[in-house]
Amino acid sequence: MVGWTARRRRRGIAFDHTGRLFTPTRLAYAVRPNAPISVVAAAVALAAMFAATPFLIPEVAARYGVSEGAAGLISVAQVSAFAVFSFALPKFRAPSGGLLRIAAIVFLLANLASVFMSVFWMLIGLRVVAGAAAGTITWIVWAEAMGDRRSLASISAAGPMTAFVGSPILAFFAERGDQWVYGFLTAIALPAVVMKVGEIRTPERPGRVSRSRSNPVLLLSLLLLSLAGSSLFVFTATAAETLLDMSPRAISFGYSFNALAGLIGARLATRHKRPGWWMATTGPAAMLTILGGSAVWYFVGMIWWGFAFWMAVPGVMVMLSERSLDPSERAGDAQAYMAVGRSFGPLVGGGFADAGAYASLAIVAGAGLVLSGATVIGVQEGRHRLPPTPL
Repeated sequence: MVGWTARRRRRGIAFDHTGRLFTPTRLAYAVRPNAPISVVAAAVALAAMFAATPFLIPEVAARYGVSEGAAGLISVAQVSAFAVFSFALPKFRAPSGGLLRIAAIVFLLANLASVFMSVFWMLIGLRVVAGAAAGTITWIVWAEAMGDRRSLASISAAGPMTAFVGSPILAFFAERGDQWVYGFLTAIALPAVVMKVGEIRTPERPGRVSRSRSNPVLLLSLLLLSLAGSSLFVFTATAAETLLDMSPRAISFGYSFNALAGLIGARLATRHKRPGWWMATTGPAAMLTILGGSAVWYFVGMIWWGFAFWMAVPGVMVMLSERSLDPSERAGDAQAYMAVGRSFGPLVGGGFADAGAYASLAIVAGAGLVLSGATVIGVQEGRHRLPPTPL
């Protein structure tokens, strides 16, 4: 027992005399970066942009005198440009530190210009530019991460870490207007611009795509995961307030716990080889948030949903890299497919939400999440039963 505990101490994890994990030390270990710091800074900047969207929509609607539905076009603009650039650029460009810096500068300038923009449709144009820069950053960040499992864990943790730490900050600024939020996004992008960009790993054969038949299936599973998940996730707060009579403050704690659990899951994701099973469990967790019938089960569902999601996604990324000519070959494609899912998910969920059919939405979304996990399981198990597909 002494030797085992000593080994765990050498790995940077502190335990008390009973062998239990000290939470503060575990959290510090969870965010310790293994990827280049400039790459992590870029990942944090774009994660902040997506975390800010729910806080921006009502403020944009109020400032420009448009409906919240029209204000939602800022999200559509960002995600659409994000998907196009993260999908298209890898087909004819190789990732590089210079391109990462250029994208970070464009991202910063688009956010800075949004602070002063007074015309709504010009704001939408700026969000297209910001989304394009974010898609470029995401492709380079994940291309770098997929070549190293330790980097993959750090980059995966950047999203939930930013959501956990940034949400209360974004809420604080949103109370003062959307310009303050865009100012915060400008400031948080500054480290990615000024930090020295280390060497970015370049694919040996950029633009070449393997003939693996399983990679398109894995990409579709990621699309279904984000489609089904986002269809419910963006309406979970409204459903919990309506069906469970929860206060907005209590509901916000659920989102914070979801992000914190996701942070821990992202750091543990590369220690297992069964991402499909974790992905499948997000379905029951998502349904539990609404169908559990109480605030306790809402919290349980949100925590497990965040943990299982981030235990699954990095593993699917590893599966994609193992079936490719180069580890980063499908990095941009994976992010693009998930962006498409995030774009259409709220449209699907909105139909249920408008009818007040939150229970039905939870069942449909949960079934989609289970199916996405079952698809990954089928690919992984099929590899052991069938001849390997050609790369």
